[in-house]
Amino acid sequence: MTEKLNILVACGSGVATSTIAADDIEDVCREYGITNYAISKCSMTEMPSMSQNYDIVFTTNNYRGKIDTPLMSVTGFITGINTAELRQKVGEKLLSLTKDRE
Repeated sequence: MTEKLNILVACGSGVATSTIAADDIEDVCREYGITNYAISKCSMTEMPSMSQNYDIVFTTNNYRGKIDTPLMSVTGFITGINTAELRQKVGEKLLSLTKDRE
């Protein structure tokens, strides 16, 4: 059995846009056949300290700091701009992370 993929979604408050993005990421997981995952949400201020416990971090706004965890902006899920391309990038990244765990 492969280890669960732990996904963190961060936004300004940890409530509104991270929920929208998390729903889209769940859809992408389903679309790409990824079933063994857990999604958590947090605020941008909590994200740097929380990120070390996750396999990937998605943010709904720009983060300029440095973290050791792979980081990807998913602002497009909020703005509706280039969502098909973003879904593909997210799906490919999540697939590559799941393959690393097998």
